[in-house]
Amino acid sequence: MNASIPQCCEPAAFDLLTRQVQSINSPQALSLGAVAIAMHFQPEIEPAVVEETLAGYARTVTSRVRSGLPQALMAHLHEFLFEEEGFGGNADDYYNPSNSFLPSVIQSKRGVPITLSLLYKNVADRLGLKTWGVGLPGHFLVAVQTEEDASPMLVDPFGGGRLLTVDEAHARMQETLGPEAEWSEEYLQPASHRHWLTRMLQNLLHVFGTSNRYADMAAVLEMEMLLWPGQGHLQRDLALVLARIGMSRPASMWLHEYLKNHPDDPQQTDLQQLLEVLTT
Repeated sequence: MNASIPQCCEPAAFDLLTRQVQSINSPQALSLGAVAIAMHFQPEIEPAVVEETLAGYARTVTSRVRSGLPQALMAHLHEFLFEEEGFGGNADDYYNPSNSFLPSVIQSKRGVPITLSLLYKNVADRLGLKTWGVGLPGHFLVAVQTEEDASPMLVDPFGGGRLLTVDEAHARMQETLGPEAEWSEEYLQPASHRHWLTRMLQNLLHVFGTSNRYADMAAVLEMEMLLWPGQGHLQRDLALVLARIGMSRPASMWLHEYLKNHPDDPQQTDLQQLLEVLTT
């Protein structure tokens, strides 16, 4: 019998993410992918309600704009999201998992950089602005191109919509990672939907790992495997987490699959011994 997923992820969440992966570059794949991640932890979420809320934000901003200029759209967008709605970073409870759940962020108006950036980009895109995610190490931003030949503006939704220069973005990165963190122009390249969702899952994996929430770690790994089906290390990691929560049979199947395809793993001896324990 072959290993299968999901074993731990809520089926409705898994199915929704599966559909987004099949059209990963479509406009809705990013927001609905984020909703799918949240649905494992909040099964009552209705994706259509989240989408309508975001669309409503865009309609509100559009109704106030008297000019189609990108600068005017952006000014009204910032006034609505950050002054009226009060969206901003949850610095006081940064590692609360709900900061990574888009529906929770919409409700609480607080989140981590990547989730707030996703919300900002979604609404900005509905207004016709040209935006992309900027996945700086340790801090996610949104780039907005208002003029064809001008440098993009870097928006920090975690900081209440503050506009950053490249030097300021580098300084923010150093605040998070240390003064030795070097800048690369590659950081300004657009983050793909696949990488954006992966980073959200990796954030959750870190949060759940530090609090020993192994079943939730397994669910997150199952979702990440949807995004990266060819990454064998995810099979190994899932097997190890499943073993921690006593799910020996699926753990052994995933570990067997991994070792079959990766016989040169440096920890092959230890993993083989674990496999023997799981199958005893």
